[in-house]
Amino acid sequence: MKKYVAAILALLFVLTPVSVYAAASFTLELSVKEVLRGGEITLSGTVADETDDVVVKMVSPNQTVLYIDVISAQNGAYSQTVAIPETEDLAPSGVYTVIAGNGGLTQSGTFTIPGKGGNNSGEEPSRPSNPGGGSNSNPVETAPPANNSDSKDIPAAAGQVSGANVQPELAKDGRYIAGSDVIAKAAEQAKGAVTIELPASAAESGSALEFPAKSLTGLEDREIDLIVTSGNRTVRFPAGSLAVSADELTRVRVVLNAAWSDEAKAVVEQSLRVSPDYKSTGVVLSVVIQLISGGNVTEIHQLDKPAEVTMKLTDEQAKQISADLAGVYYADGKTLEYTPGTVKNGTFNFTVGHFSYYTILEYSKTFVDLVGHWAESSVKSLAAKGIVKGVDENHYAPGRSITRSEFVALIMRTLEQSGKPLADQGAVGTFTDVPAGQYYTRNVADAAALGIITGYNGKFRPNDQITREEAVVALVRAADYFNLAATNGGQPAFADAGSISGWAKTAASSAWSTGLIQGDGKKFSPDRAVTRAEVAVMLKRLIISDSSL
Repeated sequence: MKKYVAAILALLFVLTPVSVYAAASFTLELSVKEVLRGGEITLSGTVADETDDVVVKMVSPNQTVLYIDVISAQNGAYSQTVAIPETEDLAPSGVYTVIAGNGGLTQSGTFTIPGKGGNNSGEEPSRPSNPGGGSNSNPVETAPPANNSDSKDIPAAAGQVSGANVQPELAKDGRYIAGSDVIAKAAEQAKGAVTIELPASAAESGSALEFPAKSLTGLEDREIDLIVTSGNRTVRFPAGSLAVSADELTRVRVVLNAAWSDEAKAVVEQSLRVSPDYKSTGVVLSVVIQLISGGNVTEIHQLDKPAEVTMKLTDEQAKQISADLAGVYYADGKTLEYTPGTVKNGTFNFTVGHFSYYTILEYSKTFVDLVGHWAESSVKSLAAKGIVKGVDENHYAPGRSITRSEFVALIMRTLEQSGKPLADQGAVGTFTDVPAGQYYTRNVADAAALGIITGYNGKFRPNDQITREEAVVALVRAADYFNLAATNGGQPAFADAGSISGWAKTAASSAWSTGLIQGDGKKFSPDRAVTRAEVAVMLKRLIISDSSL
């Protein structure tokens, strides 16, 4: 439990966008600046509250976590002695960063484990951070873990280029580096994006990629995206998504980490406590982005433009994970947040505006009034994708009718699964009876702008129950964003076909031919209110038509 709490709190002060103040009441001191393998180092300091807990984390030169723990303070002070491993594999030579967190405050310091020739960092190890110093900036500035030199230590010719693809060079200190000339050459041949291809082992070990910041601004000037890929993980940064300096001294560090490490496992499993309906798959991705200039490291948390992320399952993972129930979630150790996206052929695609831990989970929600119901599997699938919810924690109310506003909200959530760009359409105020500030206001405006709904003489009638023929018309219009194919030949043989309104006849026929509706085998019942169970089945059919789930 203690390790779990440590990992979670460490993420909160290292990976989330918060303002950091190094208050005089919270300090960090390291007993030595240099320690040999097999030796010890003591971490100590003061806290504002006499009984506060302090989270400490040691990061090695290759960006792995050497040590993480929660230290309990007594009488306003804390202290912990840490044993350094005896082997080079566990404790490689170089500069280590110690980060301590107390609430919203952080302190950092560094120490060195020397190589055979002494201090292999090439410079005097940094002293523990000034207890009275600090920054009120966001992103957060911390002391750099290693390699504090400027971007000039990355040779311009580092790496190899093939078309618009760059294979970075593996440096002696374990970094992967790409030089400015190599990236520029790739940009000359790029059609929209330059791709830096890291080996699959880089994401599994959390190895860092570094390149000059001026190379990134050069891509931005030419409106060229940057794609970083490692094995089954890919992140596409649109031009202008990262605000960086074009000076000669700054370099960019990107770390893709797909390892199911103790830290990742702790964060995800702690987040799972919000509900027993979630099941971990062990598939995870964290991304760390840093700007390094001289002795400062600035972490970028928020992006100026959303990045596109791809996580592809291995064949073995695809066999074990139910794509029908699986989705991508943002996990911070306290809560889970569903991240809309698409899944096809074992590949999850989604966009993010910030980075932390993203993981694939299965969500199998059980409603007591749906057990054995004909719509149960459809509801489970849509609930796993964040499209439908219960009327309370344990009930879905499958036989309850649904309003026009509720239906449109469901349609728009479903459209997110199409993978098509659906930016806000900006049609607020289309209907006179749709007030601002309602949960459905934006959905109704966007649906109207996309031509999915038209209303009645300037009114939408949001609180009216939606009828089957109204629902079918909206479904067929929304189907333009999916790849539907006819599954039924001929025309539907509904006994009440004559009672279908003229404006809905074509849609009813199209919905039947594509399998979106089936009727009860005899009648279409155009004026009957649609139930929550029926809507779930319709929407599920819409998604299945477009996906190889």
